[in-house]
Amino acid sequence: MVRPGTVFEDPSERTEVLATPEETGDRYRIRVTVVPGGGPGIRGSGIHTHPGLVEIFQCVSGTMTARFGRDISQLDPGNRLEVPAGIVHGFKNAGDEPLVVDVDMVFTPPGPRPEADLMAIGVAIDGLAKDGKVNRRTGFPPILQFAVISEAHPEAMQFTGVAGLLMPSLAALGRLRGYRSTFPEYDE
Repeated sequence: MVRPGTVFEDPSERTEVLATPEETGDRYRIRVTVVPGGGPGIRGSGIHTHPGLVEIFQCVSGTMTARFGRDISQLDPGNRLEVPAGIVHGFKNAGDEPLVVDVDMVFTPPGPRPEADLMAIGVAIDGLAKDGKVNRRTGFPPILQFAVISEAHPEAMQFTGVAGLLMPSLAALGRLRGYRSTFPEYDE
């Protein structure tokens, strides 16, 4: 399963798991490296919330543009941003060089919970990327596939705006088309 040293890669970013709740008691620690222009975005479909997670971003190198609620700010190396559970957010690499950001994803209340396991989404998307089934520029699978995966993990991630309104219908259509939410063959 997911353990320190596990790496998820797609064309736009690389995520390395540094620590899991088994070591820390209440959080995942990851290091995300994002290509210029990449990231889950600050507007549109990349904006999301984590009902059961607090995220703490620490910019290591590069320039990160982050949306936190209604505010948009820039984080440079050494800057930190804490996003409480349930707050709308997103980020992207705003610079010309790779962005490296360390992220602590803290469960609220503390303690690991399988139903809030954001890493399950990463495992699925990483496997699809290895099979060449993601968009080369964005690193995301087809929208119907992504809707099925994200719907299966509502405690980990929820979308807002138009994407949030469309996701249930897209997930239903995706399931009818045979898309699955889990991929044991990708789970190490």
